[in-house]
Amino acid sequence: MKHSLTLLIFILSFFVKASDLKISTPLLYAEGDTPYTIFNVSWDNAWNNEKNNDAVWLFFKSLSSEKGYQHINILKEGHSIVSVFSNNMTLDFEVPSDGIGLFLKPKNTFRGKVEATIKVLLDKISFVDVDPINWYFTAYGIEMVNIPEGSFTLGDPDTKAQEYGSFFAPKKKGDATGLVAINSERQKLTVSETGDLFYEAGPEHYEGDQKGPIPSSYPKGVVSFYVMKYELNEGQYATFLNSLAQSQISDRVIINEEKYTIQGGTITFENDSYSTENPSKPCLFVGWDDAMAFADWAGLRPMTEFEYTKAVRGPSQPIAKEFPWGSNSKEKMQRIPSDDRMLIMANGWDESQLTDATKAHFGASYYWVMDMAGSLWERVITIGHPIGRAYIGSHGDGTLSPSGTATDQNWPTGVRASGGIGFRGGGFYGYDREYHEFNPFSPIAYRTYGGWHGGMRNNAYGTRFVRSSN
Repeated sequence: MKHSLTLLIFILSFFVKASDLKISTPLLYAEGDTPYTIFNVSWDNAWNNEKNNDAVWLFFKSLSSEKGYQHINILKEGHSIVSVFSNNMTLDFEVPSDGIGLFLKPKNTFRGKVEATIKVLLDKISFVDVDPINWYFTAYGIEMVNIPEGSFTLGDPDTKAQEYGSFFAPKKKGDATGLVAINSERQKLTVSETGDLFYEAGPEHYEGDQKGPIPSSYPKGVVSFYVMKYELNEGQYATFLNSLAQSQISDRVIINEEKYTIQGGTITFENDSYSTENPSKPCLFVGWDDAMAFADWAGLRPMTEFEYTKAVRGPSQPIAKEFPWGSNSKEKMQRIPSDDRMLIMANGWDESQLTDATKAHFGASYYWVMDMAGSLWERVITIGHPIGRAYIGSHGDGTLSPSGTATDQNWPTGVRASGGIGFRGGGFYGYDREYHEFNPFSPIAYRTYGGWHGGMRNNAYGTRFVRSSN
């Protein structure tokens, strides 16, 4: 089962440069009838502290220049850490029951660079349709942050936030204590002026339809889950495009949008391959259906607006006009978009200096998730539409339809018509645009567009994904 790996070397060279994550060329072997792979993984600024940890989501595919890709599942057990080259640390796996991929994470208290060799056992059934001569085995990784189990609070004690669609407890409307506690993953919430939760809406109802209930199956964010540490970036999206079959790729290509290049997009197509000189740049012009295709391909899922709040605020009590970094001031921010839409750290700051005391300089959330306000808008599954409320949090299975669309029937689809999505966090529209409550940063609770299902491609719209923890 040993495969040629020429194509893989090229793919990984730009996919994993983003965020300093590096994955070596994976070697494919077999013991008896069990295939396995061995490869090196490293990333900077990893952590395991008293609050949470980061991790890398790893998944595998075989590529064919003619047939696209075949997702390769893994076994539920038997994986091993071959070697650890980092000082004073141990590593652990978290393996989801569906076998789509696995998490690699620091196990003990740690802060620094992870360097390790790992062995992953693969599902032989996944190779049934793979020709070992013409297919190339590949490994992919995405940096994630664990959001631990626990309660959290919706809303904003500044009652003016209700003018921006903030959630509030109806019995305390106009009261600074009118917040909504989310204490159970299965919590069912009535939505009305006399119910458990409500929000104001304008004539267009961009905040949502003000209806309910929010069922117990809607992912609340109380149970543990993982969220992408950074927004989807150009390197990741280019690599995704390069894995697709010809029949799948046409609807996923974003570089032909009229203003793509002049508004900051830098993915190009040359020599039959998509690439970018800026792999860590947030990926502009990703439409909703593009995003869902990537999530399905990577074995992840879209994030709900409750999970968004949990990931940025954690268990802390809300403060008035609070941003994800835990204050209502933007004065300390050092992570800013450049004219060409790159995110840069000003004045010599780098992520090794990120702590709870410095997170306002980085725009990092309570759990150190980056850029949840500013940079690009976060698209979420809204509670303000029946399709959003029906979402149950199912994960992608790694496989797209023949036309390159996500196959999960529970996920919202379409540019505008179907509904079910919304926007949180604000987005950077450019230095020539007026600054306001949503450009470039938006307070956590503000949701003026929390139920607006604009799925089109735009230079200020981004995306990131989550996966439920075991």
